[in-house]
Amino acid sequence: MKEKNKKNKNLLMLSWVSYFTDVSSEMLMPILPIFFTETLGLSKGLLGLIEGIAEGFSSVLKVISGYISDKLKKRKFFIILGYSLPAIIKPLYIFASFWWHIFLLRFFERSGKGFRDPPRDALIAGSTTARKIGSAYGFQRMMDTMGAVTGVIILTILLHYLPGNYLPLFLIAFIPGLIAVLIAIFKVKEDKKIQESKKTINFKAVLKLPGRFKFFLLPTFIFALGNMSYAFFILRAQDIGLPIEYLPMIYLIYTIIYAALSIPAGALSDKIGKIFTLMLGNLFFLAACFMFMFRIPVEFTVIVFVLYGLFFAFNIGIAKAYISRIVPIEYNATANGIYNFIIGITALPASVAVGYLWDSFNATTAFGYSAVLTVISTILYIFLLPKPRAATT
Repeated sequence: MKEKNKKNKNLLMLSWVSYFTDVSSEMLMPILPIFFTETLGLSKGLLGLIEGIAEGFSSVLKVISGYISDKLKKRKFFIILGYSLPAIIKPLYIFASFWWHIFLLRFFERSGKGFRDPPRDALIAGSTTARKIGSAYGFQRMMDTMGAVTGVIILTILLHYLPGNYLPLFLIAFIPGLIAVLIAIFKVKEDKKIQESKKTINFKAVLKLPGRFKFFLLPTFIFALGNMSYAFFILRAQDIGLPIEYLPMIYLIYTIIYAALSIPAGALSDKIGKIFTLMLGNLFFLAACFMFMFRIPVEFTVIVFVLYGLFFAFNIGIAKAYISRIVPIEYNATANGIYNFIIGITALPASVAVGYLWDSFNATTAFGYSAVLTVISTILYIFLLPKPRAATT
């Protein structure tokens, strides 16, 4: 019972780290696309290129940090490093004047996720029981997203009192980021289970990961090729006619839906299966893209962001829970690193493709591209569904 309480506390502390980090990040996320495109004059294509390169490099780091974390049997160092980088970078945005400033800042900020995500996800798996793994990831995603809700509310209040003045926001966002780092340093504990394991990993053994995991990467890859940055959803809402002062609120709707349904989605995946739940998430994303293919009435943008929130609730944590169930514990961080690598390395072609299609043709073409790849990915998930048991006599 004592060991179980320690695990629960570790999961709680990791979740608080995620909460405060997202308070910091989401104070800026809704206004960053506007800051980049209107204040600094970046085109949508250049914005997509910067986001794609930054995410792509982060994805490479995820494989490296995941493998080294498993190799050294250490999680905490990478978690602290990964949460420290974004906290330090945020105040530096106030000095940005040119596109290459943004490129460098986004590059190093996204590197933080590259260092922390696979070791953190592996530590979450080590801090819960296998039967409740979906619920554990759902709880962490809920806390993460509640931080996003808090951050957007703070942003909305600050924009009211500081209309059009973005620079103080970058300084204020540093404070919750620092709190997250301090919790990671003093409250998060290492995974004793992995440290006590006698098994050692090597690259050759990584190539022998289960076939289900390898096939899972195929629909993941195809979907990620069309999974555009949230920035394009924000820009499309503005393009349709949503006033800029309402952008934080529409973003808040997405984060509330994401937060409210992360735990129920995780619990549902523990009952009906992870792949069924992931397919539902794809369908929500498909519906959001389909609506934004058309110039819908501005009030309907609320529905799109509800669907976008549902997609995240039924996707991010569920995929990681699925991976933790089908790979050995000694390779958990490595497998999560490979999964995150696939997600991240496709961010560059996905963002560039969507930005190019929008700039060269129109929003209908851009969102239609994502919709087609989502359909293909969903069909491939069928091959991963549990096979029906043979009848017995």
